[in-house]
Amino acid sequence: MGTPEFAVPALQQLIESTFKPTLVVTQPDRPKGRNRKLSPPPVKVRAMEIGIPVVQPENINSPDAVEAIAAVNPHVIVTAAYGEFLGKTLRELPTFGCLNLHPSLLPLYRGSSPVSAALLHGDTVTGNTIFRLTRKMDAGPILYQRKVGIDPQECYTELQDRLAEMGGADIICTLEMLQEGTITEIRQDHSQAVFCGKIEKEDTVIDWAHPAQSIHNKVRSLALLPGAMTGFRESPIKIIRTEVLEEPSSGLPGTITELVKNRGIKINTGDRQLFVAEVQPAGKKIMSAWAYHLGAHIKAGERFGHAD
Repeated sequence: MGTPEFAVPALQQLIESTFKPTLVVTQPDRPKGRNRKLSPPPVKVRAMEIGIPVVQPENINSPDAVEAIAAVNPHVIVTAAYGEFLGKTLRELPTFGCLNLHPSLLPLYRGSSPVSAALLHGDTVTGNTIFRLTRKMDAGPILYQRKVGIDPQECYTELQDRLAEMGGADIICTLEMLQEGTITEIRQDHSQAVFCGKIEKEDTVIDWAHPAQSIHNKVRSLALLPGAMTGFRESPIKIIRTEVLEEPSSGLPGTITELVKNRGIKINTGDRQLFVAEVQPAGKKIMSAWAYHLGAHIKAGERFGHAD
């Protein structure tokens, strides 16, 4: 069971293993793009390319959905970013239960944005957890966990892709241990749980009065999508790549202090200057900050700030 691009590597690696899925469950096709054309989830696309049967229930806990899943007599159900709560009937249906791939070191960052949360908090280590689904969100016993270091410049898209690739191998390792009977389930310490919710529009807005490191972490946690938002000349613009400098700020937060030839833009924050290397103006592709400057004729002394 999975829906977005994050779940595709896990599906692919399961297909290539001795645990090839007999059924794929994913969300229904949804309208996408300007034309609102119905678009299939990435997991459905890959499953159909391979020829694995796909079901797309509106309600995974409906009698029809449960019946369709029970018909394949599953030994185990594996979920990865499926996007819907599995009720007790489904959780108890497979012989070996329901396992979920979660890209954090649980009980840290339970919820819908664990990769972004790790970057936003400036963590240097994260990882994947395979746990058994229970009634409470991301609270089941841990079956397998793997840690990985975070590069100081790594952004959300890069880290999520890396964890997704790792996730397939982590699931297969867990299934092998389940098959051999060598797993020791570890109960989570709920007192140590940290939660992260859905990222809202207001969460993406940069406050230039914050410290440079805090802004840098926000930019990393939102790049490449949805992107950290600010404004320039009363138009929205996304900041995609940044670097914290040692130079102290020399004026109002958000003020451009220097244009570095062929490289980018230096901007004041609440403490140090922040170097901006890549941006994405509204309606345009990601580009270097220097290329943006060449088109917009930016000058030192102009300010970045909020724009709707």
